[in-house]
Amino acid sequence: MFGLIVLVASWRIDRLESLHINPWSIPGLLPGIVGVLIMLLAIALAWQARCGTAPAASAASAALPAAAAGATAAATVPASAPAASEPEGSRMEEWGRTLAAAALCVLFAGVSLGRGLPFMAEAAAFIFLFIAAFSWPQWRAENRQLRGLATTFVTAVVAAACIAWLFESVFLVRLP
Repeated sequence: MFGLIVLVASWRIDRLESLHINPWSIPGLLPGIVGVLIMLLAIALAWQARCGTAPAASAASAALPAAAAGATAAATVPASAPAASEPEGSRMEEWGRTLAAAALCVLFAGVSLGRGLPFMAEAAAFIFLFIAAFSWPQWRAENRQLRGLATTFVTAVVAAACIAWLFESVFLVRLP
């Protein structure tokens, strides 16, 4: 539904024909393409959920004889994949992670962005916090917290610099 809303809204954007602009630079073109892609990906996810098989598992089972397919399909599904009889606690954990991700995104885009710090600093902080928040349990289990934080810091700074450059130089958007 969101993809359809984006597509319809982009179709209704003024095409600026009175200014004789190139049709490939109309304001609604990119949002329309994004709306179509969102719809296609949503259909693919719904199809995968309806069929109930992971792409790797179905490809492996199609390529092997029936006797070996069950063992290979089970081996291709990652150990972290949820089991069919998953306890209720892990579903709650997934919802908690989803809400935490949503909260971080809303805090970044809706609260802190454009209220003091330059975009690059805010983006680097957001990327760092997002990666660290969701990777910390794995780092702790592998006893590599310091290395994880250092790698995440470098990744956040480089990603923020690239994002800022892309918006300012390619999309010609003035960032806060």
